[in-house]
Amino acid sequence: MKTRVNVFSNGYLNNLLSIVLSQYKLKLMDFSSIDYDKNTTLINIIILNNNREVDLINFDKLSDNYLIMSNLKIFNFKTKNNIKLLKTPISLNQIKNSIENFLQNLKIQFHDISIYNERLTNLNNNSFVYLTKVELEILTYLIREKVSSKDFIKENILNIKSNIETNSLESHLSRIRKKMNTVNTNVKIHTKSEKLLITV
Repeated sequence: MKTRVNVFSNGYLNNLLSIVLSQYKLKLMDFSSIDYDKNTTLINIIILNNNREVDLINFDKLSDNYLIMSNLKIFNFKTKNNIKLLKTPISLNQIKNSIENFLQNLKIQFHDISIYNERLTNLNNNSFVYLTKVELEILTYLIREKVSSKDFIKENILNIKSNIETNSLESHLSRIRKKMNTVNTNVKIHTKSEKLLITV
């Protein structure tokens, strides 16, 4: 299962970056596609190559799930948000480690909940619970995709072949739902035949 990463650039996607991010599903988009108003749950990387491109971005409106990559020596920005800046050129390993670190520490927000550091928090009442790594993967995937087949999650997250009979997924879902009820969120996971949906 490849996590989707939006890459915003007015040029082509650097082959080096494609290699570094080969385990992710990259979607190349131009700057006009940045959605400032939507509190997106997707991972976003902005690549800035010149000062004209800097002027196209409203940094104050970007959410925390943006990483800025720039080779501009005098590029500095201040925002209200915790946007990460990765200055290039640096080694391939440093790029890979910086991006991995960014992705692992990414805060995900969806309606009244946030997920950060394996902690599920209700933003309205600040109550929280901790998720296991598997619960985190399942819930994060559902938030990003909104709909998924049970077989896909079994095969790609739980590493169980779809033709094997097991209640493992149902057990994980039951625990996730219980934890969501504990924090009193409006977000719900529904089962419709062999599909899972996350809604409010």
